[in-house]
Amino acid sequence: MSKRTEKAGTAVTTNTRPDQPDGNSRHEPTLDEVVAFCKQHGLVGSVVGKWVWVFFDEKPDEATRKVLKDFGFRWSPRRGGWAHNCGHPSRSASKSSPFEKYDVQPISEVA
Repeated sequence: MSKRTEKAGTAVTTNTRPDQPDGNSRHEPTLDEVVAFCKQHGLVGSVVGKWVWVFFDEKPDEATRKVLKDFGFRWSPRRGGWAHNCGHPSRSASKSSPFEKYDVQPISEVA
């Protein structure tokens, strides 16, 4: 949803979120919400620690990439997959692999 306002004679459009008290706050999806999103869209991936990772055999089409980005997934060139931190940001794991450090559970097996 967007809201159009006039400021000093110029039209300004801002994104708003009616589900948030101030209308502009960004909602960080929980792990359960990200897993539900993946299942709803038929995405294959894993829960790795508190993050969700999604992988494709080939580069997904533009529409799929847009859906992933809009929901908060970010492309990780180093790992070759799409990651969502589920509201749990972390430092760079350049010296270790999260797949070796944390439990890995396929999305299809998450309740």
